[in-house]
Amino acid sequence: MKNIDQKYEEYARLLAGESSVNELEDFQTRLENDPDEKKSFDKLKSFWNNYAPEVNSAELIWEKTAQKLGFAETKAAKVRKLTPFLRYAAAAAFILSVGINSYFLTTKWISKPVDMVEYTTKTGEVKSFTLSDGSKVWLNSESTLILPEKFEGKTRNVYLIGQAFFKVEKNPQKPFLVNASQLIIKVLGTSFEVKNYQNDPEISASLVEGEVEVINKSEQMNAILLKPSEEAKFDKKNSAITVSPKPKILMAQWREGRFRFHNSDFLSIAHQLERKFDCEFVFVDEAAQSLRFTADFENESLDEMLELMNKAHSFNIKKAGRRFIVSVSK
Repeated sequence: MKNIDQKYEEYARLLAGESSVNELEDFQTRLENDPDEKKSFDKLKSFWNNYAPEVNSAELIWEKTAQKLGFAETKAAKVRKLTPFLRYAAAAAFILSVGINSYFLTTKWISKPVDMVEYTTKTGEVKSFTLSDGSKVWLNSESTLILPEKFEGKTRNVYLIGQAFFKVEKNPQKPFLVNASQLIIKVLGTSFEVKNYQNDPEISASLVEGEVEVINKSEQMNAILLKPSEEAKFDKKNSAITVSPKPKILMAQWREGRFRFHNSDFLSIAHQLERKFDCEFVFVDEAAQSLRFTADFENESLDEMLELMNKAHSFNIKKAGRRFIVSVSK
């Protein structure tokens, strides 16, 4: 069994793209047999890919972690210039060793040290809490929200991996910014929902009331202003944002334990079911993934939901432990 230092270095190599084929195959097998490790690694990978600083800002992290990883020079030695792998590895290992929370304290994102708060939810769990400015947040399953314990400066910045619903206290002098990977959702005071899961093909923001600006980080001059009952979707493949109507009745129903789907494809529904019921869906063919459903579930079990969906569209489903294998082929 690998010790914790070996695991840090392995994760760092994977994130840096420096693993061998054999290492990748071994790691993939381990993830398939250990759902808990897979969730932990996926969460870290999402955070690192979406929020990591520029490579050159990792020297401070390197100083804190090089000795732990076993390829450090002595303190008296001259500081060397890090290769891309070592810089990435140091930063990745540091995140793993001290946690995402502490990571914010050592990067250059924050001008001075502040106390950070990290909210997380497990599979099937929904949490609600009130922030220091009076804003209320509901956090859906398998999500993480990171923010300062007290908002200082000219903005109220939070960082989201997963899904959350916000009711933001109005403060025109201090905009509220939700950093969701490639998107920034900027508000003054309003109610809205943001979804930013790593395994979803899109990042979305939908508005209940008020106004929000949806900003693509790579095109910050072209912000999109959302109106109530509208949803903006950012396609991760082509970096395009589209806006379409979304009835309020479909927004954040997960807060009440409900599932409401409107012309949703099976793949996106499966991702939601996996986060709620701690299961896994495997699609044998693309036709099964593309099946579309409109439904409203409240107290039904997973088996009951799948049975009702099967009546709407016929598909084959086989259960093997916590895994559901779905196809439409004969």
